[in-house]
Amino acid sequence: MPERFDASEVDEAKGDGLNEHFAHGVVVYVDPRVAKLRQLIDVARLRLADLEASYTSEKSRVTALQAVIFKRLRPHFEERDRLRLVVNHRRSYIKTLLSEGEDAAGKVREQFEQAEAQTKQEYEDIGAEMEAKRRLSDDEEVELKRLWRDLVKLFHPDRYATEPDKQETYTKLTGAINAAKDSGDLETLRKIAADPNAYVMRRGWTAIDLRDNDQPEQLQKLFHSLEAEILAVIESTGALKRSPSFELYQTLEETPEELDRVIAQQINGITEEVEKLKAEAEKLKREISELSGDDARVIG
Repeated sequence: MPERFDASEVDEAKGDGLNEHFAHGVVVYVDPRVAKLRQLIDVARLRLADLEASYTSEKSRVTALQAVIFKRLRPHFEERDRLRLVVNHRRSYIKTLLSEGEDAAGKVREQFEQAEAQTKQEYEDIGAEMEAKRRLSDDEEVELKRLWRDLVKLFHPDRYATEPDKQETYTKLTGAINAAKDSGDLETLRKIAADPNAYVMRRGWTAIDLRDNDQPEQLQKLFHSLEAEILAVIESTGALKRSPSFELYQTLEETPEELDRVIAQQINGITEEVEKLKAEAEKLKREISELSGDDARVIG
């Protein structure tokens, strides 16, 4: 391949991978695979953006409904779960008391108190998370599609496999995107899409270059990774649509008045379990009193 050629040779060079941009007669060779791969990558990114936007929108609708149901059922769930703890620890207390004595059984009481406190905190955390759940508006869903078209450009798997600091930044960045996607946090997605490098710098992470590499091998790898990601989103969307939660969402979209009936049905089921647990807890309470001769030792 010549390093220099006359301007009259330009037409002959076209199609042979010779870039027409040259200065002082120096020819720059461009691998013809690069243009084709870039075209494939652009198409794959658009496809992935549309799929991600659809999945996120549908998931937000389902989680918004789950938040409504959780809020109405929470007192019933909490009562049931506390009784489960009481029953399990009273059983454990009796077993430990008979096999290891009072000192060991006393530790079961401590375990119950810790488990009870942890369960209460979990409900507080879930309650706070559910309060933030809401369905995206039509305008937000339109914006989401636009955002994902910018966000998928950040998809660079294995780009920094040999650079741990940069790999860590990339992992944190994609983690922030996924967390925002899962929680419906449009504000974070807006910030990252608008200026990913500024987002990285504000957090004190190692700076990374998010531009595509022009090496055909790297572009080929990126394209295959995009294809794999597309398949993963399709599978996630399929799993979501097969879930009972999505089925319930579809039912209530068509007949919203069914929500009260669904809530009442679930309350009835929980209440039945609560009554059984209360009976079991009372029975165990009597057994502990008989064994220890002290009602104060009864857990819960």
